Amino acid sequence: MTSGYRVRLLHMDDALHAYSLIQVAAPCFSADDWAQVVASANRWTLVSLRDPAGYVRGLAVYRTGTHPIAGRLMDVPIFVAASVIDDVTIAEVLFTSLRMRSAGCNFMRFWARFPSDFSEMESEGRFHRWDHGLMVRVDQKPSPALL
Repeated sequence: MTSGYRVRLLHMDDALHAYSLIQVAAPCFSADDWAQVVASANRWTLVSLRDPAGYVRGLAVYRTGTHPIAGRLMDVPIFVAASVIDDVTIAEVLFTSLRMRSAGCNFMRFWARFPSDFSEMESEGRFHRWDHGLMVRVDQKPSPALL
């Protein structure tokens, strides 16, 4: 059922719809915190997944930087897949899109819990820690299609 799903940079017109997904996953993440995330698109990349009908069904927010242990790291504090009937496929499509966007990174880190607020997302101390979230090694082998 992957046909028709589209992952793109979040259009600002969809920011409110995306926030409704966040409210399902983390009701404590305030509208003001979400507004700060949206306003900081120069530091954070926001991507959404739309279904064939045009509804936002997935959302991810990430930044890349140099981590003292991991090296180049794609840090993903927000990852939400929401669908009553197809949440696994939506999560797979969104994850695959992030993996393709992680070129040049050594690892991707998906936070174990949703950030409590925007300041936690922005914390350099939190970024540099190694002990939270799922670290996924990015395969840096060249694609067989490119050989």
